[in-house]
Amino acid sequence: MKDIYNIKGTNGDIEINFTEKAINDVKEFKGSLVVPFYKENFVMSYHSRRKGWELPAGHREKGETAEECAIRETFEETGAILCDLKRIGYYIIKNKDGEHKIIIFVSNVEKFETKPYWSETGLVKLFDEIPEDISYNDDVYKIIFEYVKKDGINF
Repeated sequence: MKDIYNIKGTNGDIEINFTEKAINDVKEFKGSLVVPFYKENFVMSYHSRRKGWELPAGHREKGETAEECAIRETFEETGAILCDLKRIGYYIIKNKDGEHKIIIFVSNVEKFETKPYWSETGLVKLFDEIPEDISYNDDVYKIIFEYVKKDGINF
């Protein structure tokens, strides 16, 4: 399995990068995405506006580190409290609005708490494989999960 992928995504061209350099490159990022594991399954939430399942992800708030963004977004969307957060790379979406770098993490879920009442997501569920009805019709999740499996990242 290679470490850099270039695909056509729902919102533009996407480069997914799992190289050692990418793991340490957190300059000029727009947000974070997390693959949270709980008891050998991964956690996703249903986004009712986009009508699909999603991994926790979102935009960076002013002054946040990539790790702080990942922890906050995961809690806001799933109620999960993370531990053992590990950066594994990034993906860049390239479209008419420019380039948007999203840092990719894997993590364990220590516990679940009640997510905020204003959360933009609904149901939270554990999965052992990627569901068919995900929000974005591209291979980003598939590539990330194949990389996590190949790399032997077990949580």
